Amino acid sequence: MESNMRHREISAFSRKTNALLVISIGCIYLTFFHLLSACLLAGDFEQVATWAAGETAVVSEPAVPPVTFTEASCIYTSDEIDLEMRFHLAIAESLEGKYRKAVRVLGQLDTEDTAALYAAAMWNFESGDVEGGVAILEELASRSDAPKETSKYLAAGYLHLDRAVESEMAVDLYLSENAKDSYSHFLRGLAILRQNQPERAEHSLRNAGYDESQMTQIQQVAMQVPVDVAQRLGTITGTQAATGSLVDSRRIPDKNYNLTILFAGEFDSNVPLQPKFSGLGSNIDYEDYRFLMASFLDLQLLTSDVGNLGLVGSTYNTFQVDLNRFNIQDYMGGAYVNGLLFEKLVGSLRYEFHHTLVDESRFASEHRLTPSLSRLSTYGHTTMFYEFNPVDARAPALIAAQEQSAETHRFGVTQALYTFGGNGRVYAGYQYAETNADGSDFDRTSNMVTGRIERPFCDSWIADLDVRFVWDDYDNPNSLDFFGRPRDDDRLEVRTGLQKNFVRPVSLRLDYTYINNDSSDTENLFGVQFYDYARHIFSTQLIFTL
Repeated sequence: MESNMRHREISAFSRKTNALLVISIGCIYLTFFHLLSACLLAGDFEQVATWAAGETAVVSEPAVPPVTFTEASCIYTSDEIDLEMRFHLAIAESLEGKYRKAVRVLGQLDTEDTAALYAAAMWNFESGDVEGGVAILEELASRSDAPKETSKYLAAGYLHLDRAVESEMAVDLYLSENAKDSYSHFLRGLAILRQNQPERAEHSLRNAGYDESQMTQIQQVAMQVPVDVAQRLGTITGTQAATGSLVDSRRIPDKNYNLTILFAGEFDSNVPLQPKFSGLGSNIDYEDYRFLMASFLDLQLLTSDVGNLGLVGSTYNTFQVDLNRFNIQDYMGGAYVNGLLFEKLVGSLRYEFHHTLVDESRFASEHRLTPSLSRLSTYGHTTMFYEFNPVDARAPALIAAQEQSAETHRFGVTQALYTFGGNGRVYAGYQYAETNADGSDFDRTSNMVTGRIERPFCDSWIADLDVRFVWDDYDNPNSLDFFGRPRDDDRLEVRTGLQKNFVRPVSLRLDYTYINNDSSDTENLFGVQFYDYARHIFSTQLIFTL
């Protein structure tokens, strides 16, 4: 009996000892795992590598050498352990909201790892790199193992980049298997609205759960509310300055230049109206075809949150098929500075020098100095400007009264309203100019009113219509008028065109321009009115924007 009790006591003590031993070992491993995880989350890569090396040191010849992780490692590796650890480190960064750092930790992506690619796309979206996220999702879209939400988020990315047609196609693919997803119906409605098809968008917005009054508000937001003031400021000044706050770094453009190159073919019904033409007024129109090549460069030298400084330059060359004595060459160079003076008020100063030749001979040189003020608003901007423009002309003149060198002082105001989500524009302006010329024939005052509307439609097409009317009132009797009367010109100019934006950087434009100048009470003894003319110009332009 006594021996049995002793045996039970020993057994009980043994069980307690074993339990304590198991618990102690468990605590040791739990503590080790906790410290290891904490080091991973904190980025203590050197400590992890030390522990890994210490564990494998007990083996004389380890089958796999210890792995060392470094934060800046962006070199592609095929080591599965390295890839897996890098992926989990990136997840840790993303949990703290450090999305850009998460993408950097991933380094060069393993194109075979669908999960890593999808995570990188989402982190790109979160960090503001929508184009980068869309590029990755486009890579995943054709894969059988891609997450089912790939097409939905691809649709959202397309919509953010204003690729409305592609957005609708992507969301339709997602809705074909997820017809009850209200957010996808909302995306589809927005994509259709951005294509200016409100009637077709109504069905999708209803499926998203919106009633009639809410749909009206959504339509106004999608089609009529323009880009915010900070972005509009960037349009005018070339910066991405925000009013009263610093700029979000992801909205600052990567490149500091804009280069446009244009090639065109034109038919002109009245070529001799080019500047070199001067005669006693035969009223004979000469029509011809020409080729045209032009370029424009805007180079920003300094850019800050409140302004910028840059250089501009352009070339313009025409090549007539038959009437080559009317070939024109114009070369321009200049500079500009823009700055935020007060909240929503931008000041600008621009200078241009033009050197113009006709038939390879110098025709004129001119200087244009233009200070201006622009007031920004949510719906557009208002600009007031003054231009000083002295011209040294070398046009042929029979007598001193026909000398065309002159100084012009021009004052103007313009108003632009943004429509169709900021992609369209309604523009109106007025200008008054006073010209003091060397020859009395060209002293004058001028008034001009102009209006322009631009509207996007269909798939990346833009239509525009520009109409202007000019009144030129000359101060002195005209030397070619037999009765010594001054000129009074009324000129109507109408330009309309279609532009198609293909794959960047290529655009195609079709233009028609009509000009009619009615010059009253100026004629010779034979009844020929020297300055009356009508002109029709048809143009096809291929444009590269780099």
